[in-house]
Amino acid sequence: MKLYRWRGAVRNFGDELNALLWPRLLPGLFDDDDAVLFLGIGSVLDARHSAAVTKLVAGAGYGGYQKPATLDAHWLIHWVRGPRTALLLGLPASRGLGDPAMLLPLAGWHGTGSGTAVGFMPHFESLAHGAWGDTAAAAGVELIDPRGDPAGIIEAIGRCRLLLCEAMHGAIVADALRVPWVALRPMASVHHAKWGDWADALGMEVAFQPLTASSLSEWLDASRVATWHHGRHMLRVARPALERCRFVHAAARALRRAARVPPQLSSAAALDRCQSRMLERLDALRRDPLRVA
Repeated sequence: MKLYRWRGAVRNFGDELNALLWPRLLPGLFDDDDAVLFLGIGSVLDARHSAAVTKLVAGAGYGGYQKPATLDAHWLIHWVRGPRTALLLGLPASRGLGDPAMLLPLAGWHGTGSGTAVGFMPHFESLAHGAWGDTAAAAGVELIDPRGDPAGIIEAIGRCRLLLCEAMHGAIVADALRVPWVALRPMASVHHAKWGDWADALGMEVAFQPLTASSLSEWLDASRVATWHHGRHMLRVARPALERCRFVHAAARALRRAARVPPQLSSAAALDRCQSRMLERLDALRRDPLRVA
């Protein structure tokens, strides 16, 4: 069985968590045999996978980036990220147990419990053409780059007293480590819906705070211009000039405002419920990975 993780031109924290979490929770299960793909953390339940390959799902979700998966005998669904993914794929809502990243504390990662920093984790796409290093410095917050070493990112989140996050898995990991967090509405609207999928499993509603683009290039990348072929070509040609047009002070004000709102944290009971249900499914998976009760 092959452990699947999405990777683009750069690393992305949420997807990279697969390589940290699953070998600890399911030691000895994975090899390079791609006849069976293990789909854990990530918005990957869509049409990207070969119809001939068996897909074993343990917590993955649908993100809206491609057409949804069409389930057949080649899909073995132990659980999915949340009830929205479950219903969209024609599964009972009760199959939406939660995002597997919520299991990090049960695999050995914990917060310090005495953090003092206010951290900020943008979406990795926002960092590509934004000015978030200078913006974070102007706002007096610590930039946590989701493209970095995932183990180091977990440690950085655990040292925070508060995490501001445009990246969803920043919030998921902060919540699991019991670090209060504030959700920043993602620049690209396609990234909005998956937050509700995770939050529904915990019985909470995400209270998004506005986030201002830190450069003209970043703003246009998240606009409808980037959805058109000619628009994308224009952006590539004009990129150097667009990146020089920066909105650092306005973006820093948005971060400072977000840091002053009441943060969120799921209830301990809800987190424990999700973790316990996922662990039950993992016990069944260990006994017989290719059988779904």
